[in-house]
Amino acid sequence: MVRWRRIWLAALWAVWLVSRARLYLLVTAPHMNGDVGIYQHWYACCLSRGAVPAADQMWQYPPGAALVLWLPGALPGGYVTGFVLLAIGCDLAVTLLLCARARRGGSLAGAWYWACGVPLLGAVAITRFDVVPVALSVAALTLGDRGHGGLRGALTGAGAAVKIWPAALLAGTPPGQLRRNLAAGAAAFAAVCVPFAGATASFLAHQAARGLEVESVAATPLMVGRLAGWPAALVFRYGSYQLSGGHAAIALDASRIAVVLTVAAVAGWRLLAGSRHGRWRPEFAADAPLAATLLFLVASPVLSAQYLLWATGLAAVCLAADRTTQRPAAIAVLAAAGLTQVVFPVAWPSLLAGSGTITAVLAVRNLLLVAAAALSCRPILRASWPADETPSGQREEDASTRLPAAARPQRPGAADVPGAPGLVALAPVGRSPAPRRARDRPPAAWQERPCRASQLTSGFAPGADHRPMCVFVIEVNWQISAADSRTRPIAISLKRRSSRPLAANANMTSAPTVRTRARASMRSPVSQPQRSGR
Repeated sequence: MVRWRRIWLAALWAVWLVSRARLYLLVTAPHMNGDVGIYQHWYACCLSRGAVPAADQMWQYPPGAALVLWLPGALPGGYVTGFVLLAIGCDLAVTLLLCARARRGGSLAGAWYWACGVPLLGAVAITRFDVVPVALSVAALTLGDRGHGGLRGALTGAGAAVKIWPAALLAGTPPGQLRRNLAAGAAAFAAVCVPFAGATASFLAHQAARGLEVESVAATPLMVGRLAGWPAALVFRYGSYQLSGGHAAIALDASRIAVVLTVAAVAGWRLLAGSRHGRWRPEFAADAPLAATLLFLVASPVLSAQYLLWATGLAAVCLAADRTTQRPAAIAVLAAAGLTQVVFPVAWPSLLAGSGTITAVLAVRNLLLVAAAALSCRPILRASWPADETPSGQREEDASTRLPAAARPQRPGAADVPGAPGLVALAPVGRSPAPRRARDRPPAAWQERPCRASQLTSGFAPGADHRPMCVFVIEVNWQISAADSRTRPIAISLKRRSSRPLAANANMTSAPTVRTRARASMRSPVSQPQRSGR
């Protein structure tokens, strides 16, 4: 096993080196640097002088992005080369973090997913600075799962100060760490944004003024209708092509409402899942941020090609954790990433010119994103619903409470066994109520019955089908706990047993002594009529 793991790890790094070398050669070729030229212009006119280009309409980022875009200019070798090396360095950091997560009981599937998913996006992956917040988000998820709640919150705030989307990581904050994460994240975000309050206000104003981008999910019906002659014009504003006229304003308003509803739904789910009315599972720490991000991508009026890098990084973290509910969603994200490179930059001029084929590819890509969001949210919602509750919200009764009133077991009192209030009898019954599924069936159906003092010595009356074995709760708690770990909680009732099982060694040591004292304190069976135990 160790040998095969080393072989897979060596193959992973070989794939990573070959694919990244190809991307580097592609991006550093003449006229192939994409948005890096815009970043270089901002560095020359503003960033190198300690200012933020807040007056430029194409500046739509929090102030933390200014530090990221200033750094390549401080590196030797020119701005384009420095930026590409910075992006590949963040890519390398993500791969190392995923491999480290695999060594801590995870899976290499996450590292493989990232190594193969980034080339599917093409040059966009390293000609945009989105890989920087992705690296911060992956670090927050992989390092924060070791109990460092404050570190996860600080990295989340730092990522949100570069691009606002890492705030979705708060959806996966485990119970008991929400306040600490919020405090650390708010402190990190404020430390970057408060000194540049003007740039922060400019970022918010430019984002609010953006229209309906042609690649967004909400624009897909209009792009398809555009082929049939619907009045929808393309305009270049705020650094992207947007739809104008026709029903674009209605679609834009609907998309903005969807974003607000998405934020409210994610916040409401997090509060419910972390409360006593819901159920929190450890894999939600990585799964919930991916689901929230996919919902945002589907609802947002702005959707660019590099945004798929966000979902790719979060899906890789989910797969690296070994236990996840996001495998189907991760496959859909990978397919959407492959189609994204076809739309942009390969066939981008054809899409703007109204090509039916490329428009169909864009529609399929957006349908895959919708499917990924549905596949991501469905298992999370099902797993966060308590297992012992029915859809109507009523707690499901166990097998013993569904018996007729006369046959229901009663808790033995002090009058039943003087001096031994914990004495009960476990007697097998003919058939217990059938569980809902075969896997809910316990190894043996046992019903709890009160044990009288007379049954200890004289037993049941003639004709009884079963002779009960009287034991103490203190002696059988560990057996009940062992049986309960192999089946669902609804299959075995623990209501009439102690609330917390004791250790097996202590039970077996003290049970004989307590049994001897109880028998010595019991009345003679002659003074009581025999009972059948039915």
